[in-house]
Amino acid sequence: MVNSLCLALLTSVPLLWFVGESAGMPDPARRDLLMREEASRQTGGLLALTAAEQKLDADLHRLKEQEMAATHFLPALHFFKAKPLIEKSAIYRLLQKMPKGGALHIHSSSLVSAEWLVKNVTYRPHCYICFTWDNSVRFLFSNQQPFPRWDCFYWQLLESLRARIEDNAGFDSSLIQHLTLFTENPDGEYPNQDVVWEKFEKAFIAAAGLITHAPVLRDYIYKGLEELHRDNIMYLELRSGLSRTYELDGTIHDKIWTLKMFQEVTSKFKQNYPEFFGARIIISVHRALSVSEVKAAVTEAIQLKKDFPDVVAGFDMARLYLVVNCLTILYQLAASCHNVIYFGL
Repeated sequence: MVNSLCLALLTSVPLLWFVGESAGMPDPARRDLLMREEASRQTGGLLALTAAEQKLDADLHRLKEQEMAATHFLPALHFFKAKPLIEKSAIYRLLQKMPKGGALHIHSSSLVSAEWLVKNVTYRPHCYICFTWDNSVRFLFSNQQPFPRWDCFYWQLLESLRARIEDNAGFDSSLIQHLTLFTENPDGEYPNQDVVWEKFEKAFIAAAGLITHAPVLRDYIYKGLEELHRDNIMYLELRSGLSRTYELDGTIHDKIWTLKMFQEVTSKFKQNYPEFFGARIIISVHRALSVSEVKAAVTEAIQLKKDFPDVVAGFDMARLYLVVNCLTILYQLAASCHNVIYFGL
């Protein structure tokens, strides 16, 4: 009996002490040490800030608190409604000036703003437009009246069409709407993901006729690099299917021509902006491909990587397996070349 009582006391006293310690507030010194250790493991956590950097950090924290206390908390708004407010934000303007690394996996069809495409490219000579039956548009550069096709029966020269329109600013705004998803009523116009995806596809198809015109594509890439550089982005990896590029007379260029042109434009941009690191291309293909088409695309990408090692960054296989349903073949192809980087596997 006495032995049992002693054993109970020996086991319960430390337990009561532990409960008493854990039930109270944590030791502030130990908590502060833990927080400092956690902060030191973050990126740049071991760097000692200068007095100027500490002041900037304090100012940035103050601006962040002001935005969090504002009437409209921007992260809680739909992006279409928040975007113009974000662009006016003091934090946004500050971050825009700060140096950054690279923009990776940018889609080639959305490299440049839709405003530039409409207000610059569509005002160039020989630009034709067609309004489709499904409330979309197509563009084409040609030195003669384009022939009708299944999705476009009547092509109009934009220069002549604008001459007949009184409100060209409103007309340009409507063209921009065809090339973007932005709308003042996103909840009403996009009730589900299928509707958004359909508009998304239409926008890219509409822009293709402008972007794939050879003289435009050259300017388009340079303009895209300029827009990225304005945001202090110093490196680009552009996801591109290397679509066929055409001239005014209908001449078609192959993928090798496009890669050489991309290399020339990038080199010229680096000469004008020596601090820019460079740009490369991630080759991609449409996901609705057969097994044989995927194999041919990967084989072609391997060869292009060998021919343009400083231009081709890799091959994008993302989502292909959803259609091909044959991952084994994809991995076999990936293993056949060690010099190509595969994205999306």
